[in-house]
Amino acid sequence: MPGLVACLASRVNSDSRPLRTLAAAVAIGLTVVIAALGTVLWVRSLLSVTVPSLAGIPYSLGPCRPVADNVGFTGDPLLLGADVGASAELGDGRIIWAYGDTFRRPDGVTLSAVRNSLVVEDDGCRAVVIPAGGQEAIPNREDGVGYWPMSLAVSVEGRVTVVRVFAERVRGSESRFGFVNLGPAVATFVVPSDGAPRLRAVVDLGPDDPSRRNVGWGAAVTSGGDGYLYIYGTANPEEPLVFGWSVRVARARAADLDEPSAWDYWTGSGWDSDDSRAVEVISAVNGVSQTFSVVEHGDSWYAVSKRDGDLGTDLAVWSATAPWGPFSPPVTVGRIPNQEHPSLLRYMPLAHPEVPSESGTVAVSICRNSADPALLLAAPEVYRPYFVSIELPPRPSRRILTASD
Repeated sequence: MPGLVACLASRVNSDSRPLRTLAAAVAIGLTVVIAALGTVLWVRSLLSVTVPSLAGIPYSLGPCRPVADNVGFTGDPLLLGADVGASAELGDGRIIWAYGDTFRRPDGVTLSAVRNSLVVEDDGCRAVVIPAGGQEAIPNREDGVGYWPMSLAVSVEGRVTVVRVFAERVRGSESRFGFVNLGPAVATFVVPSDGAPRLRAVVDLGPDDPSRRNVGWGAAVTSGGDGYLYIYGTANPEEPLVFGWSVRVARARAADLDEPSAWDYWTGSGWDSDDSRAVEVISAVNGVSQTFSVVEHGDSWYAVSKRDGDLGTDLAVWSATAPWGPFSPPVTVGRIPNQEHPSLLRYMPLAHPEVPSESGTVAVSICRNSADPALLLAAPEVYRPYFVSIELPPRPSRRILTASD
């Protein structure tokens, strides 16, 4: 669910990314959310890149710029604004961040956008990962289908960290609200100690299919501390007034993350290699957003998301004693409502256990956006996540969580 508002057609070519097709019962709120989550500025000159199936593509790191505020941005012209911001700690102690639609001014003047970007953070400064040609870190397919990151899985192999980025495939168009999600993918990067990532491969998981009823695996991923990585998939029943997403769970070894046929799926009573037997561990009613987080804290596991998807108002936490659940009903720990005047959206909260926070808390980023395209063109920094801290185990709260919290 990354994305931005649509317009500025007279200035740049732009595609609008819809949040999703929703019931007419929420027409006013839906218009604002779709408009704001759809404004991204695609430039015709951006080129598709073919990914070699075997040899890795070496990337470089830009200047490491000090982080100036609590949103983690540095003023780098290659990262003026973005959403998502999934993160993970590398084997050398650095942090890697994966962003969705990213605003940039490579020449210092002209605003353009790419569908994804990577950033490496080291000791209080951040460096943008620069692919050859300066395009997306996860390159578009030859047919123009692109990738929006969802979650990261890391495995350390000696002095090298293998980073697997789960992403959703998306096909765009030049008409408003023309984006279509087509299913998940895994992009694999190899990151040497203190070095820049190398792209090893991009693998689409399953055929292109726009149905939201299909399980989008990789919406969240976490390590179980038992040799397995736990992969969470979300789906929406496409029923009226059901805006949340249900959750299912699979597990796999790190080397098998791009091969779902090697995964095991939670059936409610055990694990099975048949994905059709995977059961919901969180219902779509009062469910999570399409992309969310699962983190371990103490002896428990916590799913963190916006309840009822991105049209909801509540930052919520679901608790469990194991990565596969069962998960408790959601506890509201704060409010992150969208607002119309001035236009501001708050969506896709993600937890970041690798980011320092006070004892008993976890840092959570909340994406921001605006339905005012003129504002975004003049001040792309509006389109940046901000950070708050929440307590774990969750403590109920109805306060609005702002960038100052």
